[in-house]
Amino acid sequence: MAGMATNPHKLVMSWAWLVSGFLVVVGAFGLFTEQIGPLPTNRIHAIGLNLGVGLVGFGFARFGAEAMFVLLSGIGMIALAALGFLPATHHWLYLTLHMNRTESWFELAGGVVSLLLWWNARRHDIAHAPPP
Repeated sequence: MAGMATNPHKLVMSWAWLVSGFLVVVGAFGLFTEQIGPLPTNRIHAIGLNLGVGLVGFGFARFGAEAMFVLLSGIGMIALAALGFLPATHHWLYLTLHMNRTESWFELAGGVVSLLLWWNARRHDIAHAPPP
């Protein structure tokens, strides 16, 4: 555990791979079912949000841009969660992407973790940058 605390970049890279892998697996299951545990899904959700974002995450990792993926996916997850909590858009998200409040909480938690990991790695870079 001490190694992870001293190298926040490895933690960001691991998180990017974990999120990408999770999204691809859940997206594959979502093609064949309408419910994955407590989370509802449909084909649009499975292809667009899960498989699409997961495969893009692997693309970012291929080029060493895991930190950028973690930042962008974190912002996206928080935005999607916000839309899920707003009364004006909640119903639309349920009809279109089959998202419920549980999914919104899940997105919010993932987004907050992503942004905190990214921020910690960025702060580490600034603290350890050589003086100009």
